[in-house]
Amino acid sequence: MATPSAGVPRLPWRLSSFYFFYYGTVGAFMPYWAPYLAARGFDAAQMGIAFALMGCVRAVVPLAWGWYADHHGRRIGLIRFASVGALLLFLMIPFVPGVFWVGAVMVAYTLFWHALLPQFEVVALSHLAARGGDYTRVRLWGSIGFIVTVLGLGAVLQPVGVLWLPWLVAVFWLGMSVSTWLVPEPPALSLAATGTAPSLGAVLRDPGVKAMLIVCFCSQLSYAPYYNFFTLFIERHGHPRDLVGLLWALAVLAEIVMFFYAGRIIARWGARRVMMAAMAATMLRWTLTAWCADSLPMLVVLQFGHALSFAAYHAVAMRYVQKMFPGALQGRGQAIYGAAAYGIGGSIGSLASGFLWQALSPEAVFLAAGLVAAIGWWIAVRILPVLEN
Repeated sequence: MATPSAGVPRLPWRLSSFYFFYYGTVGAFMPYWAPYLAARGFDAAQMGIAFALMGCVRAVVPLAWGWYADHHGRRIGLIRFASVGALLLFLMIPFVPGVFWVGAVMVAYTLFWHALLPQFEVVALSHLAARGGDYTRVRLWGSIGFIVTVLGLGAVLQPVGVLWLPWLVAVFWLGMSVSTWLVPEPPALSLAATGTAPSLGAVLRDPGVKAMLIVCFCSQLSYAPYYNFFTLFIERHGHPRDLVGLLWALAVLAEIVMFFYAGRIIARWGARRVMMAAMAATMLRWTLTAWCADSLPMLVVLQFGHALSFAAYHAVAMRYVQKMFPGALQGRGQAIYGAAAYGIGGSIGSLASGFLWQALSPEAVFLAAGLVAAIGWWIAVRILPVLEN
């Protein structure tokens, strides 16, 4: 009998379309959302608070979505509902006045937007497991979507101004919503291939699982200054905004290349070794960003470090989550990973970045990020378990 995914033609492209549009929206937010908020009246501390509140939502809400999807199924239906809800709330941004209401709507659409990716990761991994596909070859289209918006929006915003940003981003939000209707429900997450499932509590008590989550927490906490303030930081050092867009694009080009080869690299060197290399590269990248921001050649070199510090990290993290949270725990496993790394890590990093920026200096923010990455590297070296292929 054919599996549900085997009977759908061009399914990898349908999965790829979601990643393209989802990360297209991310590519609009990371370089340009802080300048947009500044144009709407936010200072650095207020931006940090807004980003931190969004991170807190990301730490809690996906767990509820994951629990519901694991227990009730209809995962792709839940994703479709969340994508439409996120789009409608996002479209309110240009119409609400003042810092408070803009921040409130940002938190509101986060309730839906951050529910999407953890559950879609389960859908994609389930379909690809049934077909024998390569996750990283599908996921790299997210990186391509990121580049399209980074470069495209930079060129468009230059003449029209940053206040047009929400309307331009809404095109990608709409594409993301439409793409969810092209993907069928994934094969059931049975335990036939994995044996008896442990309970979620038993998985979370495992020291190896704790180590993996802490490493991911450190990685994404250290990334918060880059995600939220890199554009402002580079502009502060005299580089024009259109150049900043090119720097973001270089990083994602390196990411695409790594995603293309990540499966082979992990198979050869092992997930643990690749994670150790990724955390070491992250530590070095943020430290040198703080010290060398005036040097354009050094900034270019550091952006290529994104291949290890993010792409290799993400590919390995997905392997750990898939192995450590088997069968019907996949939805909650992805949500827990997202909550620990991007939710708690991202919110603490955002809040700390905003206050460190104002209390000390922008350079201190990136030096602190390098220290956090160093802690994650040490845990990966000392505690992270070897993952069987």
